[in-house]
Amino acid sequence: SDSALTIDVTTGEVRLNTVPDFEAQSQYSFAVIATDPAGNASDAKSVTLDINNLDEVAATITSSNSASVSENSGAGQVIYTATADDSADISDGVTFSLAEGSDTALSIDSVTGAVTLADNPDYEAQDIYSFTEVATDAAGNISDQLVTLDITNVDDTAAVITSGETAN
Repeated sequence: SDSALTIDVTTGEVRLNTVPDFEAQSQYSFAVIATDPAGNASDAKSVTLDINNLDEVAATITSSNSASVSENSGAGQVIYTATADDSADISDGVTFSLAEGSDTALSIDSVTGAVTLADNPDYEAQDIYSFTEVATDAAGNISDQLVTLDITNVDDTAAVITSGETAN
């Protein structure tokens, strides 16, 4: 029998003395023999304890923690795309969201990770937006990253004509 297991001789309860970890050991084997008060023993019964493989690793965010967009480039545009890699685990798929406290002018597509700015970016009104992208895998494991969006200042002031109205 596996040394990581013990049995209560009175109740027959078998205990695993370590924290089960599929990646370390996916199966434990032991044999049970019952003995009556007269000392008669049963044949050994082989038992296998299978450890379930659970998704305990969060996805790794692979997108950048910064982005930039020029001012006056239009409202409703995608300004960033969140990406994550969950291939090191057994889950299938990642969904995206923005954490509480992220700038309210931003929204994210939960499937594609596309972050959209509802406002027309205006450097003079707000030069930085910040948000926290959240990647959640199918098992509910979460990873997150703070992202800053810089608004690039462009010359958006028309020239002022200072010459007179008539020419000499």
